[in-house]
Amino acid sequence: MLPPFAIRRPTRLADAIALINDDCVPYWGGTELLLAMKMGLLRAEALVDLKAIAELEGIRREGDSLVIGAGVSHDEIACNDLVREHANLLAVAEATVGNARVRAQGTIGGNLCFAEPRSDVATALIALDATVRLISAEGARTLSVAEFILGPYWTQRESTELLVDVSIPLPAAVGVYLKFQTVERPTVAVAAVRRGVAGVRIVIGAVSEVPVVLDRDSISEVDAAAVAADIEPIPDLTGSVRYKRHVTEVYIRRAIKGLNGVGNV
Repeated sequence: MLPPFAIRRPTRLADAIALINDDCVPYWGGTELLLAMKMGLLRAEALVDLKAIAELEGIRREGDSLVIGAGVSHDEIACNDLVREHANLLAVAEATVGNARVRAQGTIGGNLCFAEPRSDVATALIALDATVRLISAEGARTLSVAEFILGPYWTQRESTELLVDVSIPLPAAVGVYLKFQTVERPTVAVAAVRRGVAGVRIVIGAVSEVPVVLDRDSISEVDAAAVAADIEPIPDLTGSVRYKRHVTEVYIRRAIKGLNGVGNV
């Protein structure tokens, strides 16, 4: 059973920011939040419903960035023409998040703030050098997604801050997103993108406590076996440490093939 709590429904961004704190928790879809509350992992005196705040919606191009409001759902991102044109890797990742209910209800901002270790979204966004913008009564700050996520269910967001949008620099890196899963969440996820003339970035998600980032000057420098041996997998119902290292190596090799355009990925 959910513990008792109040609901606050601000209609302006400034009002929402004035409300949130340790005891008043912001939410949009609530797909992860309500589960945490049912399990007794989180208690809040009030939930601040953000769905009436227009500033948190929409996908737009602003100069050299693609900006996605924190309240945009996974389905909206996966189907959006701007995302498909400018950051298709993210569209591919978003189309595979969770299940149909989660994709329809869950949002990009909520997903990042919850910092579930097996998040498709964070893995793809780190590969694309994405940033998040946080606003509080004291002002605004911008962090890379890689900086924002500190550990499992732990981010840089202060309790009085609200994540308002995500920005992807354009032109976005071209790449592939692959994952292996046997249940609702991935066992291993790999995002690989081209960087510069010959460079490559590979981000390995879902295996360790935070996504693992590998930058190399050339694809030929990527040793899939060595990378898999160096990571620290979390053993769980989806696989042991040894199994996850094996699957990681396989999917890094497939991602490299995808970048090279050789065979099937």
